[in-house]
Amino acid sequence: MLDQLNERIAALRKERGFTLEQLGQMVGVSAQAVSKWEKGGAPDVSLLPAVADALGVSIDALFGRQNGEKIDITETVRRWIVTVPPRQRMDRLCELVWSAASMAADDGCDPDASDHALFSGKRERTSLWGYPSDSGEILHWIRRNRVVAEEGLILGLRAEELSWVGIFPEPEAGWDSALGSNVQYRRLFELLSRPHCLELLEYLNSKPPFTGRYHTPESIAETLGLELPEADALLEALTEMRLLFRAELEAKGGLINCYKLHDHAALVPFLYTSLWLLAEDGGNSNVTPRKGPVLRGEKWKEKEN
Repeated sequence: MLDQLNERIAALRKERGFTLEQLGQMVGVSAQAVSKWEKGGAPDVSLLPAVADALGVSIDALFGRQNGEKIDITETVRRWIVTVPPRQRMDRLCELVWSAASMAADDGCDPDASDHALFSGKRERTSLWGYPSDSGEILHWIRRNRVVAEEGLILGLRAEELSWVGIFPEPEAGWDSALGSNVQYRRLFELLSRPHCLELLEYLNSKPPFTGRYHTPESIAETLGLELPEADALLEALTEMRLLFRAELEAKGGLINCYKLHDHAALVPFLYTSLWLLAEDGGNSNVTPRKGPVLRGEKWKEKEN
């Protein structure tokens, strides 16, 4: 039975394309320990579930028993997440995604104990760092990680209050092919830099989403302390950029323009990832196995030539 276990671990590891080190990292042991298993030793019985999970099979399959089919990872995660208290689910998903994503960047990405601390939460308070808010308070970030691999980008942040992970697979033609026009970006940033524009978006985002609530220029002007022409101009500019949706209501005196947000989910990640970009590198961990540039589109090749 042990001989079969050794052979199965070795065969499954090679089939999955894992090195001894990678399987050891996923299980929490050294590469030497995995090598011993494959040469005649055996994992401690308490490690069998972790070994099976890492190899994507059932424990029965490790021993060559029938019905040891591969695990349906989507169904497994679905069953697992409902066991997590609702308030903790987003954070635990971040932890799960980063742990898996770290292994995706094969060359040079070594998710050792310090990288896993991104979502461990076991960091001393003296290691906290962050970005100062308008009030002068520090937004406490525990660790900021990035992986810049040939296959794409992985960004992650562990924070006291708001953690996140972003995965950006690279299109075959490069990210240039997926990015918008710089003209469009300049229009957006120029608009956001206008006085009261961000405050207007924040105010609209402070209302419950999906209620169908519209706002008139008069109500916006009164709330933000603006002159009506200024409120009108901002609302029209935001509508032109498709950040707001405009409707016309028929009233006694004629048609009235009113507005609502086009997307309640956009502002928070946009602003928070902007802080990630602007923050100092304190607490940062870089893993960069990529050899080529991040932007490699044809227009840059033409400029080089």
